[in-house]
Amino acid sequence: MKLRRFAEAPAPKAETCEMCGASLESGHRHVIDLEARRLMCTCRPCFLLFTHRGAAQGKLRSVSERYLRLPKVEVSDIPVGVAFFIREGDRVKAFYPSPAGATEANVSAEVWDEMVAAVPGIAAMEEQVEALLVSRNESWIVPVDACYELVGRIRRTWRGFDGGSEARREMDAFFSGLGAGMVQ
Repeated sequence: MKLRRFAEAPAPKAETCEMCGASLESGHRHVIDLEARRLMCTCRPCFLLFTHRGAAQGKLRSVSERYLRLPKVEVSDIPVGVAFFIREGDRVKAFYPSPAGATEANVSAEVWDEMVAAVPGIAAMEEQVEALLVSRNESWIVPVDACYELVGRIRRTWRGFDGGSEARREMDAFFSGLGAGMVQ
């Protein structure tokens, strides 16, 4: 019958590389368009094209693959207990997961300098492709796409004023899984 095709669920579309159109595996990597501030899903060959800082005249960069656990970074006044920090030249921005996505705030140079002085490993963080991820209990340098994955998880599960127990479980599960990708 001709109506059957409407009753059946369509086959899920395979995810494709946003650069060349090749099929992507579930653990694909990302390239960031620095001008548009946009992450692009990429296949491994396209990802490798942009691993060097000068590739594409600096407009595109492969997101880091490094996970590095740091000594605990003390940051007061973190909403929902987690924040991530991204360096862009001389500026540092903080992002907080929320039900609306990542909420952005500027970080003063003095606050950033205090954080780096307290935990010198932060200084090795690569601009725009790595982030300092801080919770009440842990601190990491992680690929920037990992932070946006966390934001998505929290956004999807957020309930009420403080996020609720499901959002907290997602955060705990995310931090528990960080060790699996850790490279030192």
